[in-house]
Amino acid sequence: MRNPIMIVIAVLLILSLTGQSCYADVIQLSDHVSLIPGPVNGVDIEKDNAHMIIYGDPSGEIKNADMVLFTHSRRDVVWAGRELVENGATAVAGESDVEKFNNAERFWNDFTTRRFHDYAQQGTKILIKSLKVGRTVKAGENFSWRGIPIEVIETPGYTRRALTYFIEIDGLKYAFVGDIIYGKGKLFDLYSLQDAVKEANIGGYHGWAGRMGELINSLQKVAAQKPDILIPARGPVIRRPAEAIDLLIQRLQKVYENYLSISAGRWYFYKSYDVLARRVLGSDHGIKWMPWAEVIKDKPPEWIVPINNSRLIISKDRCGFLIDCGSSRIVKKVIELREAGKLTDLEGLFITHYHDDHTNDVAACLAEFDCPVYATGPSVDILKHPDKYRLPCLTLNPISEINNMPEAHKMRWKEFTFTFYDFPGQTIYHDALLVEKDNAEKIFFIGDSFTPSGIDDYCLLNRNLLHEQTGYFYCLNLLKKIPPGTLLINQHVVEPFSFSNRQIDLMTATLTKRKALLAELFPWDEPNYGIDERWIRFSPYGRKAKSGQTIQISLKAFNHSDASRMFTVSLNLPAGFDTKSKTASVTIPSQIEKQVDFSILIGASIDPGTYVLTADVQLKQWNLPRWTEAIIEVE
Repeated sequence: MRNPIMIVIAVLLILSLTGQSCYADVIQLSDHVSLIPGPVNGVDIEKDNAHMIIYGDPSGEIKNADMVLFTHSRRDVVWAGRELVENGATAVAGESDVEKFNNAERFWNDFTTRRFHDYAQQGTKILIKSLKVGRTVKAGENFSWRGIPIEVIETPGYTRRALTYFIEIDGLKYAFVGDIIYGKGKLFDLYSLQDAVKEANIGGYHGWAGRMGELINSLQKVAAQKPDILIPARGPVIRRPAEAIDLLIQRLQKVYENYLSISAGRWYFYKSYDVLARRVLGSDHGIKWMPWAEVIKDKPPEWIVPINNSRLIISKDRCGFLIDCGSSRIVKKVIELREAGKLTDLEGLFITHYHDDHTNDVAACLAEFDCPVYATGPSVDILKHPDKYRLPCLTLNPISEINNMPEAHKMRWKEFTFTFYDFPGQTIYHDALLVEKDNAEKIFFIGDSFTPSGIDDYCLLNRNLLHEQTGYFYCLNLLKKIPPGTLLINQHVVEPFSFSNRQIDLMTATLTKRKALLAELFPWDEPNYGIDERWIRFSPYGRKAKSGQTIQISLKAFNHSDASRMFTVSLNLPAGFDTKSKTASVTIPSQIEKQVDFSILIGASIDPGTYVLTADVQLKQWNLPRWTEAIIEVE
């Protein structure tokens, strides 16, 4: 009888000599193809005791391979193949994507300043350290490995540049599709699709899921190849590709139709919105657009002076109270009004939100008019410290002194009563000001959160959360509570307008439906994870330091789940940086944000330059390597 212990030893020896993983969860898909499950789906194709790897090896068990095929350059996927490439495997990547692999450091050196005034709105899951590509491929190219043919097509959508590899082996046609699908009819997230839509003249900031049209086209191209098995970069292996792809396209289209129907962008880009609809939904889309709000075509009341995207309230004794100040033209106009005798002085400045076109010249205004600045609680920190955040349209000009007004606080100014509100509409950090003139008009200054065509959520990276007590649900509920007859003023819309209760109910119902549609689309236990890129974030996001210095940094996590969750984070530090413990855990109740704190020592011999640290995140069933980042500039 054979000795079972000797058999096991022999098998392990053979596996080690061939480089084949003995990782317990390896799944044999066919004679020559095996799947190594993990945060990334590692795929090992073995022939003649040699290995070709797709995506990478999340187990770390395979030490040598001929080549690693990468579909795209996101670091939360590429990490799994880095060690193999550094051990000598040839990295294969798309010709159009090679810059992201070969010159990652250049991106981060530029991004220290480019992250301010950023309207392109691209995700930052970029490689921290370059990875040398040994072979570039492009759409339509065919090549082979050890006689196995490999076909390449372009499949952008989830990322701007991506490839799919088709490999026929063992009588099966495999498609390695990257992140364009996650299991049956699902997508990992929606915020990664934010982008400009050139044919509609829509820029990146206004391009809600702007690459959805490209994604659907890519899915259709994959389906046309009639593969037998889809293996995404993440998520379940798909053995019924046509069914999974059809379901995903249907879900994407339903979500997009829901979004367009109540979008504020239709007011600004009226003709473009039919282009947006047709490119995703087809020429016979039949969207039921929400009727526009009642618009007061006459100019605002005479006590309100529109100045670009600011508004100046002038009292009967000619004193002024300004709402937002984002450009020098605004300051110049206020000075002109004073010189013309129409304004005696500026006695206050209210900030609706942190975007640069509303805050950039607050300091210049205060230099000319020494007046107090007002905002509500959630907005104050980002107004004082914009460099701590990674969000759209940040200014480089912080506001040092702000009067933090409590929620629903009333303040008397001249013949007006002001009521201050948190108003997390266009962005999570957003305020609104109700102004009631004695025995006259009532105006609700809502920043950029609504236009007459609907809600201003076209930039997914603004964090438009879909929870009952926050985001637009909160704002819509508040609109029902303000005094009857109150008119709304958007800082970019001259005409005041008002929604009926029926329109408010329609927007609320549409968002409720959207949340249900997103729950079907995403693999997360709560759909807000799929629309909120910053559910876990470093704070500060960027900071300056010196070699030899110990700095404090936090990871803040918002628990979108309906139950308490434990979040475990592990730091990945640049060489020469150190901390007592790289890993920490925190249990967070539902819909609460908490943080874990780290002290990081920057080595005394560290050269000046830009350094990026990342964090791995574990949450319930999720293991998310290199998920979020922070920038440290060593001076």
